[in-house]
Amino acid sequence: MGSFIVIGNKPCNNNYGDRRITELLNRTASNAMESLFDEALQERYPTLHEKVMMYLPMDQICFAELSKEEFNLAIKEIQACIDSRKEPSGPQSYQKRVWEAEIEPLIRQDERYQQ
Repeated sequence: MGSFIVIGNKPCNNNYGDRRITELLNRTASNAMESLFDEALQERYPTLHEKVMMYLPMDQICFAELSKEEFNLAIKEIQACIDSRKEPSGPQSYQKRVWEAEIEPLIRQDERYQQ
């Protein structure tokens, strides 16, 4: 089993359905995301990194508890980390694929997301 990624909530549209945005990744993909988030956030933004990874012992990576500013800073730094790789290794290419295919589309649905 992998990790459960908790992104946040979709904007309220007066619909009483579930607004949560989540994704379950297999172990390989979740390990790739953990490494990406470590690289992108741990050194320059340790408090932000700690908030995102706080529930990792329970196999959860959580963006839901971030403020709007923290959320967008985290996304900007993760994207900058990916974009800074001129000749990505195999694992780094896999991180980019998982981010772009699985996580980023969900991030864009979050009510806090700003381009």
